[in-house]
Amino acid sequence: SEKMKEKITMQMLAATGFTAWFHLTFLPSANLLAWVFLAMTLDLITGVIKAVVLKEARTSSGYRKSVIKFTQYAGAILVGMIMGNALPKGYSIVQYVNDGILILLIYIEATSIFENLYAIDSTSPFSKYFISPILKLLTFAIKKTPLAQTDPDANK
Repeated sequence: SEKMKEKITMQMLAATGFTAWFHLTFLPSANLLAWVFLAMTLDLITGVIKAVVLKEARTSSGYRKSVIKFTQYAGAILVGMIMGNALPKGYSIVQYVNDGILILLIYIEATSIFENLYAIDSTSPFSKYFISPILKLLTFAIKKTPLAQTDPDANK
C-alpha cells in the first residue's frame, strides 16, 4: 500500500544518509583504498608468477608474509582513521596524513610489482626499455648510491 511504500522510502533515505555520513566521517579516501587493495593483489599475483618462472618454492611462510603485510597496512590505516576521528572536526591535516599513508602504500606495492616483473624477465626489450627505467625511478637507483652500501668501509 501507499503508506508502506512511503515508510520503506523513508527508511532507505535514512540508511543512505547514515551510510554517507559514516563514509565521510570515518573512512579514508575510498578511491585510494581501492588502489591499495588492487596494488596488493597485483603484487601477490606477480610474486607468485615470479616464483613459478624462477622455479622457486611457494611456501606457506611466503604467503604468511603477505598476511603480515596486509595486517600492517590495515593497522596503519586504522590508526590514521582513529587519529582522524579523535581530533576535533577542524583538523583537515589528518585527512592529508591518511591519504599520504595510502599513497605511500601504493608506492611500496608498485615498486614491488615492478621488481617482480623485472625478475620474471630482465632480458626482453620491454623489460630493458620500460620496466627497468621505471624501477630505477621508483627506487631512485638506491642500489648504486653510496648510502645504500651495507659495508661502511667498502669505499676506503
